[in-house]
Amino acid sequence: MSVKAKCHNYTGCLLAYRGEEIEVDPNGPMVCPDCGKAVTVVRSTGFGIGKAIAWLIVLAAIGAGIYFAKPYISKFITPKTNTGEATPTPGTATPKENPGPKFSADRPSAPPAEPPPTAVAPAKIDLNVSSAVTSRTRDDVLKRIGQMPNITQANKDKLYLSVQRARSMGLLVTVPFASGSTRITPADIPILKEELEKPAVQQLRDDATTVFVVLGYADPKGDDKKNLAISQQRADSIVETMRDKCGVANVMHAVAMGSSKLIDANNLEKNRVAEIWAVRP
Repeated sequence: MSVKAKCHNYTGCLLAYRGEEIEVDPNGPMVCPDCGKAVTVVRSTGFGIGKAIAWLIVLAAIGAGIYFAKPYISKFITPKTNTGEATPTPGTATPKENPGPKFSADRPSAPPAEPPPTAVAPAKIDLNVSSAVTSRTRDDVLKRIGQMPNITQANKDKLYLSVQRARSMGLLVTVPFASGSTRITPADIPILKEELEKPAVQQLRDDATTVFVVLGYADPKGDDKKNLAISQQRADSIVETMRDKCGVANVMHAVAMGSSKLIDANNLEKNRVAEIWAVRP
């Protein structure tokens, strides 16, 4: 019996460089015949009596295991005689199908679902920049302008000065959103368009100096960073709709206001909105 080995003297032995296997006598020195360096055994070429005996023992154990396990295995291997529907034996009663509970006609039905909220406008547009709500909103917008993404510093400065020096500013329309939603619904688009075409708003649109600032909000539930991104997407959606579906040509800015309780501190879901404000510098 001999063994196969490899030399790892790659810099001084041709056999090692080629990766050739060397047949070596296990009873002799385990060295490379080419360079005389020590070699590593990779496999044996002889079978050996010891291996044969070991294999016989393994095969015998497997056979015995199968023989003694056969009665137990047969319990789980039962051939199917009929794969169709069960047929009742003659003379036996066929069980009746249980129809389940029956409901009377006077059973009270579930209350109708409330209609989803739609875009709304204040009864009267208040452009008084000194009012409590407008003053608070203006201060919040000024804090958020510096965090606006995808806008140059020069445009941030222009928007900041427009809001800060506004001679009039007021809320025009509020657009609600469902939880997690960032796009205005198709049903709200014609309502928004109608609100933006009312005479009081149209007069603001006809003034080229009027800037429309869309504030996106999210309810305070969940992660603040995620809510900030959601509020930005809501504001972006309204700006896109105003431009593409409502024909608004004025300068518009979308500002993410993030998580908020400003709209309604008691009903948090009412903070999932976007507000359209008119700013006249």
